[in-house]
Amino acid sequence: RAAVAVLTAVALLAVLGRLAPNLRVQYGNGICLIVGVYDLVSKTNGKMLRYPDPNAVQQDPYEPVFQNEDGTQIPQTVGTLTTEGNGSPVEYDFIGTGFHVGGGYIVTNRHVIQPWEEDDLVKQMMRDSNGRARIKRLVVYFPNIQTPFTMRLKQIGAREDLAVGTVDSALLPADMPVLPLESGNSEAEAVGKTVVTMGYPNGPDRLLAMVDDEEAKAINARFGNSRQSLISYLAQNKKIVPLTTQGAITDLDSKRIVHDAKTAAGGSGAPLFGQTGKVIGVNFGVFTENTASNMALPIKFTIDLLKLAGWKSPEEIHAEQNQSTTATNTNTNTQTKPQ
Repeated sequence: RAAVAVLTAVALLAVLGRLAPNLRVQYGNGICLIVGVYDLVSKTNGKMLRYPDPNAVQQDPYEPVFQNEDGTQIPQTVGTLTTEGNGSPVEYDFIGTGFHVGGGYIVTNRHVIQPWEEDDLVKQMMRDSNGRARIKRLVVYFPNIQTPFTMRLKQIGAREDLAVGTVDSALLPADMPVLPLESGNSEAEAVGKTVVTMGYPNGPDRLLAMVDDEEAKAINARFGNSRQSLISYLAQNKKIVPLTTQGAITDLDSKRIVHDAKTAAGGSGAPLFGQTGKVIGVNFGVFTENTASNMALPIKFTIDLLKLAGWKSPEEIHAEQNQSTTATNTNTNTQTKPQ
């Protein structure tokens, strides 16, 4: 019996050792890089808000901000924004991770789609100028597909850091992976269980790190001043590939799964797979001081939000198709019954 137990344990370790690469092959092409642009407009007249000084340079949201000793941001003065003049428009781009769950539905985090809610400087500018944020561009890039898909926002989580968007499912390739979601209680959700995550931590910087140094330098020299152009170039050359990492659950409760599968900024919205090969959570936070404290929201919250957005699970769609087929056959048999 002891020998059987050892063999079983070895077999399990072998399976878990292949979990990450297997999931990458099965579902990696269903993990998308979300790219967006937002600006600020006046609540009064809807006009674009600009910096008062034509030479003003806006803060790059990807650059470190100055902080006090307690970690709070040091306020920065940018002057009162205006809708007049020829100053630069207040405009930022943002990136994150999402994943396809069928029917063109994309799951991600609320803070990925509404990044201004996490930026103290932008919130201060909106308050001072009676402004609001407006998404100008929102697209997703899938691996091995050279052009982006426009994403429409469908549902935002009121409490949980989740969001659901859609792309035109008719434009998706027939073999686009549909990531399976774990339903009900799963044995995969337990401390010590293996997990795998796939996403785009560090955005285009990490993608550039995957190419040769000389090529990376040439790409940077050509597109370094425009993140949008850089990502477009990477997509056209099929270099948008999610990073796959494996780890284990280190803690959990009813509202979060804590794990040590490596990720970083840009990896928000990535799926967290359990040992069953199904998605058990959505990454939403990275605790930089402790790599064992990456956090994901349990998938049950995502399923609830998806249903509010109109999504149907593959099982529901299959059942409806069977019912439709049965009804059609019954109808046909009734019509052809001899008199």
